[in-house]
Parts: sequence; C-alpha cells; structure tokens
Amino acid sequence: MTDGDSPSPPTPSLGARAARGSAITLATQLTRSLVLLGGTIVLARMVAPADFGLIAMVVAVSGVAEILRDSGLSWAALRRTDLTQQQRSNLFWINAAIGLGLTAGVFGLSWPLAAFYGEDVLVQTVQWIAPIYFLNGVATQFRVAINLDLRFGALAIIDVAAPAVALGLAVAVAAGGQGLAALVVQQLATAVLALLLTIPLARWWPSLPRRAPEMRALFGFGMSFASVQLLSYATRNIDSIAIGRVYGARPLGLYDQAYQLSVAPLVLLNSPMSRVAVPVLSRVRDDRPRYIKALRDAQLIATYVTATVLLVAAGVGTPLITLLLGANWAAAGPIFSVLAVGSVFRSIQQIANWIFVVEDKAGSMLRLNLVGQPIIVALILLGLFWGPIGVATGGSLGWCVFWLMSLVWVQRTTGLPVRPLVTDAVRIVGVVGLPAGAAALLVTLLVPFAPLWVVILGVAAAAAWCCIALISRRVRSDVRTLTRFARLAAKGGSQPSRANDA
Repeated sequence: MTDGDSPSPPTPSLGARAARGSAITLATQLTRSLVLLGGTIVLARMVAPADFGLIAMVVAVSGVAEILRDSGLSWAALRRTDLTQQQRSNLFWINAAIGLGLTAGVFGLSWPLAAFYGEDVLVQTVQWIAPIYFLNGVATQFRVAINLDLRFGALAIIDVAAPAVALGLAVAVAAGGQGLAALVVQQLATAVLALLLTIPLARWWPSLPRRAPEMRALFGFGMSFASVQLLSYATRNIDSIAIGRVYGARPLGLYDQAYQLSVAPLVLLNSPMSRVAVPVLSRVRDDRPRYIKALRDAQLIATYVTATVLLVAAGVGTPLITLLLGANWAAAGPIFSVLAVGSVFRSIQQIANWIFVVEDKAGSMLRLNLVGQPIIVALILLGLFWGPIGVATGGSLGWCVFWLMSLVWVQRTTGLPVRPLVTDAVRIVGVVGLPAGAAALLVTLLVPFAPLWVVILGVAAAAAWCCIALISRRVRSDVRTLTRFARLAAKGGSQPSRANDA
C-alpha cells in the first residue's frame, strides 16, 4: 500500500487466499494455454516449419537477454514480505535500465547472429524483437506489485488478454502470406499489450531512485538466482542452437514445435503453482511440519496430473502431432514423445527450485546448477550425432539425472527430508502414469485408424488403466486428498492435510 491509500478491509486467511490464488492461476493458465495451443494449431497450418525454425533461432540466442533483463530481481522481491516502497522503486529503475541496455545489445547482435546461422533474413527479425526486452523490463516490478498483493485476478487479465489479442494480430498477418512476420508480430504485440495492462492494474507507481537499505542483499540474491536461470536457459536452448546450426531451419522448426507442446503441461501447471507457492511457502517455512506437508501435497498434485498427461501424450505422440498441427508436421511426433518423457522429470524437479528460493539458498542452487546443467548439455550434444531425436533423448536422460541430483542437494543444504518426495514421485509415475502411457502407446502401435480415432482410443485405454489403479488403497487416499484440495480451492478454503502420511 502506498502512502495515502485508505485502510484495506479485513483480508481472508492466508490459506483461503492461497487456495483462491491457486484456483485463479490454474484457471488462468488453462485458458492461456488453450489460447496459445489453439494459436499454434492455426498458425502451424498457415506458417511453414522453416519460419518457425527461423524464429526459434532468434529466441534461442537472444532470449538470454530476457533473463538478464529480470536479473532475478522479481524473485528477490517476491520472497520478501517487508519490501518497502523505495526498495521496490529502485528495483523498477534497475529493471528498466537493464532492459533498455539489452534492447540496444540485442539490436546490435542482429548481424553476427544472422552470420552464425547463415540466414540473412534474421537481421530484421532480431531488430524487430529487440524492443521486447525494454518493454518487459518496465513491466517487471508492476507485475511483482500485483503478485505480492496476491491479486491473482489482475494477473489473470494480463496473462490471458495480451496473448489472445496478439494471437489475433498474428493470424491476420499470416493470412496475408507473411508467415515469419506473423510470428514476430505475435511476440512484440504480447509484450506491448501486457505492459499497457500491467501498469494500471498494479495500483502502484515507482518513486524516484535513491539510496535504500538492503538493496545489496536484494541484488545479491537476484544475481545468484539469475545465474541459475542463465545456466538453465543455456541447457534448455543449446538443443535449438545446435540443431539450427547443424541441420537448418526446417528440422529446428519441427523440433521447436514438438518441444513447445511437450512443455505445455509444465506451463499449465508448474508455472502458476510457482507463482502461488513461493510467496505462500515463504510465510509458513518456520512451521516445519506444515511446510513439509505443503511441499508433498504440491508434488502430489503436480505429479498425478502432469506426469500422467505427459506420459499419455508421449504414447500417442505421432497421431497427436498430426492431428493438432497437420500432416506436414508428422516427423515431429517421435521427437515430441521423447521430449514429453523428459518433461516429467522437469516437472517434479520444480519442487527443489521452490525449496531453494524459499530457504534463501540461491547460492546453493547456483552451485547445483554449475555441476548438474553441464551434464544435461553434454548429453544433448552427444545426441546431436543422431539428429533431433537424439538431441531429445539426451536431454530427457539429463533431466532425469538432474532431478535426482537436485533432491540430494536440497537435503544436504537445508536438512529437509527428501526421501518422501522421491518415493512419492516414483510410486505415482510407476503405478499410474507409466502404465497409462504404455496403454496409449499400445493402441497407437496396433490400431490402424485415422489420427483422431487413434488419439481417442489411446486416451480411453489410459483412462481405463487409471480406473484400475484405484484398486490401490494408497492411490484412493491420494485421490481423496486431491479432491479435498480441489473443493477447498474452489471455496477459498485452506489446504487439506495429507491422508496416510508416510
């Protein structure tokens, strides 16, 4: 609250606000993901795979500027419950200045980047995308202001309206035969519209920059966190850079769209859960039993839903890709299946990241990534000899290794018991997700029908297995916990306790 604001009415309990926040953000991400998925399906039929590959070449390299633009300062602010007006204002000016510098830097990189890939068209493409980093830099602390107030409805407006309108503009441009321009318009318009919505919805305005206490601590945390993000970004994008450099735009376009679809469930579930979990867990971390229970419940929800969806999608990979994107994209199907398996490990690894942030262990997280991320990169580059499918396989294996490393690192640095997190994940995936995916794959291999019917039958076979899994008493207990959580979230209640905690 800024000076001069009228007193706020009594607020709901933290549990109620967290539950409502979870419900709103999950609904928002579902809507946003459906918009983006629908846009991908439409644009894939209007834009050539090579054009998607060209835009992926740009984003894979210049996207590092997005991490530098934030510099971890949004997370540094989110984890603080006592952030002052002046501290937040200083962070705003820092983000804006960094964004402006990065816009100039990315603009200057347009020529060497085009030379690296051997694609002259990338010069103008990069220059049009460059202003995004300044726009996002200005918007960063306005978004933080909304998030700290737990005003998830306002964030929902921004996260749905901006990409929806931008998608409409992109489709209009693509309809005129300008495929690459349509993809550029989509990204640039999203940043512009998000900023125009964020500023008035934030109900906050920065003061002029001046000295404030603890800025060094905030910036230090941000730099450590940004270093981790840079390592993670390099790991996530070394595959696109390598494929684009060695195999060209079309193979990269196929790989990139397979990748985007394989991480869609992560965007749908993990991203909104992080937005709610980090500020809420920061408030309960001193109550250790409640804190550990919340972590296990968060993994329970994410693993049952995310892992099962990903593994079933992997089972019907080729017919699913053909159904969604068209026959021209069928070669992306096997790539998608392998990447979806890797996304399972990326999903459950997110719990470790939450713990590092909440426990103020950004330095430990950085050291983990300095050791673990190069392993993923090495496996990705090793797979490059076998083309995009080899790259996908190497990355998926690397994320499995990194998940296990993350939990071991968490236990060593925080003292939190991580064995229950491992056993829960292995049990859920082994009993529910993996057999459901295998059932879907069996249908794909044996049923010689059109893609639509193969997908329907594959999902039906997976659903049948999930029903069979309910024979397990533990699965039924987990389902009751999930059901209680969903009901309480819808009513704005607090989180339920884990049944049969073991």
